Amino acid sequence: MGFNPFSKKSWDKVGKDINNTVIQPVADVSNHVVNTVVETAVDTSHTIEHVAVNTATTIAKETTKAVNVAGTAIVDTAGTVTSEGIQFAKNTANVIATETVSVAVQAYADTTNAAMATANVAEQAISEIEAGAKLTGAVLEQGVYEVAAVGELVAEWAEANYCQIGVSLALGTAFAALLYRPEPVAQATTVEVTAPLTATAILYLAASETVGAVALGTACDLTAKGFVELIWLIPEVRKAIGNDNKQILTDAIAFTLAKTISKAAGAMIIPQSCAAVVAGIVTTLTAQLACSRTLPNGAREWATTGAAGL
Repeated sequence: MGFNPFSKKSWDKVGKDINNTVIQPVADVSNHVVNTVVETAVDTSHTIEHVAVNTATTIAKETTKAVNVAGTAIVDTAGTVTSEGIQFAKNTANVIATETVSVAVQAYADTTNAAMATANVAEQAISEIEAGAKLTGAVLEQGVYEVAAVGELVAEWAEANYCQIGVSLALGTAFAALLYRPEPVAQATTVEVTAPLTATAILYLAASETVGAVALGTACDLTAKGFVELIWLIPEVRKAIGNDNKQILTDAIAFTLAKTISKAAGAMIIPQSCAAVVAGIVTTLTAQLACSRTLPNGAREWATTGAAGL
C-alpha cells in the first residue's frame, strides 16, 4: 500500500522508519547549524555585492519611514516596524496559506506542512511555511526544466519511496532549531539571513517602482545563499542534491523569491515571518530538485539576468 499523506498512520510509520537515519543525526547537529549560519551570514554580507547591499539597505532605511498600507502604519517615523506591521505580516502569510489552490500545489503544501509538524517546528511558523510552499508550488506549476544530474538519494528514501518526506523532515528538523526560537543565536541568525529581504520588502510596499532590479536581485541572492549554507550542513540533504547543484538550487530559491515578492512582501517585513516563508520555499524547491530532478523555468537564467529577467 502506498504512502497516504493524509493518514496519521502513514506519517507515524515514516517517522519511525527514518528517525535513526534523518531526524536524530540532524537533531544532534542543530545547535551547530544555527551557530554556523550566523558566521556564514555575516561573512556573506561582507563578501557578496557589499556595496550594492549597503546602498539598498541605506535607501530602504531612509525611504521607508512612516509606511502606510491600506491605512495601516506598518513602519513608524523612526523606520521601525510597528505592532500593527507585525500583525500585517502574519495576516499576509495567513491569507496566502489559506488560499484555495490547485490539487498539485496543495500537494506540495500538504507534504511540507506535515513534515514540519512532525519535526516539531514552532506552531507560529507553520502557516507561514505553508504560504512559502504554496507560493513555490504556483511558480513550479508555470513550468519546470529538467536538471541533468543530481546527487544520490539516501537509501531509505529511495527504497521506501519517501523522498519528499525524507527531504522535508530533514529540513524541518534544522528549521525547528531556528524558527521562532527564543535562543539569542537563533534570533540573531533569523535577523542576519533575512535582513536584505526584509529591508527590500518594506521598500517594495512603500513604493514598488523604486525597487530596482539590482537591489531586488541582490537581496534575493543573499537570502537564498544564507539559507542554502544552512541546509548544506545536513549531510543527507547535501548528498541528495549533489555538490555540483548547490548553485543552481541557490539560483532557484532567489528566482522564486523575486517572482513572488509582489504577493509576499507583506509577510517578509519582519525577520520571523520572513524566515518561515523562505523556509517553505527552500523546503519545497529542495525536495523538488532531489526527488523530481526539476526546477522552475527561469531559474537557470537567474545567474545571468537576475531580477532584470523577470
